[in-house]
Amino acid sequence: MPILDYLKTTGGIIWTAACVPISILLAWLAVWVMNKIPASWLCDYNETPSRELLEEPRAGFRREGVILSVLLTFCLAGCRLQFNKGFDIYFLCFAMIILLSLMIAVCDIKYMIIPDQFTAALALIGAALSIYDIVRGFRILHSTWWSPLAGLAIGAGTMLLIDLIGMLLYKKDGMGFGDVKLFAAVGLLTGFPGTIYTFIVSILTATVFFVCILLAAKVRKSPEPDKTEESDEKEEPQELSAKSYLAFGPYIAAALIAYIALFDVIHYLANLYIDLF
Repeated sequence: MPILDYLKTTGGIIWTAACVPISILLAWLAVWVMNKIPASWLCDYNETPSRELLEEPRAGFRREGVILSVLLTFCLAGCRLQFNKGFDIYFLCFAMIILLSLMIAVCDIKYMIIPDQFTAALALIGAALSIYDIVRGFRILHSTWWSPLAGLAIGAGTMLLIDLIGMLLYKKDGMGFGDVKLFAAVGLLTGFPGTIYTFIVSILTATVFFVCILLAAKVRKSPEPDKTEESDEKEEPQELSAKSYLAFGPYIAAALIAYIALFDVIHYLANLYIDLF
């Protein structure tokens, strides 16, 4: 059903408004899960968990919970307006996928790790929804039966290629293996050409972020530093880069959320671009 027509119905108004309490409940669930999962999930293999992971609460509803609630409200509302009457299965699955994506982003930002358990859950939901999409004949996510497999191969292959380029040029990993597994799971859900669209959105998101970081660093520089300020300024770029650095996982998660919440918009813009040729 078209979005405007859906909003004119009683069910459309109720469901759209219900996205607010649903988002708050899911955000509380995310904070609870973050505090209850084993510390080993947030560490590299065979790494001993730090005292912070073992003793202190890892997340609080007044901090991460409020931000997650706001983000979830907008994202779930976007999903419900697009996947409305007759597509409740899509909405429920997308709600869980968005929640998992936000939790993955938080873990990668705070601890520089993407828990395999979250990635596996994302892949499981993505696979189930893909099978449902193809078997029921809706063909919303996948136009062909091989689309999920192609998405998985493109997602994992793209990340492995970036990692290989990093090894050849800089003699170090260009992409963590957690990012490879995450994008493979994303590809399984988005399929072809959705995986390509998601990758483009992730690159654009990363570019915008790093441009903002560079502008912030430039603004912080004093035009005429004195001798005492020079020593502080030498340490400032390191502090800025340490606090501002993000692995690629949050950008993948943000791109997946954007792809789901703005599904119709992204496909409309992609078709406009393709029609130019």
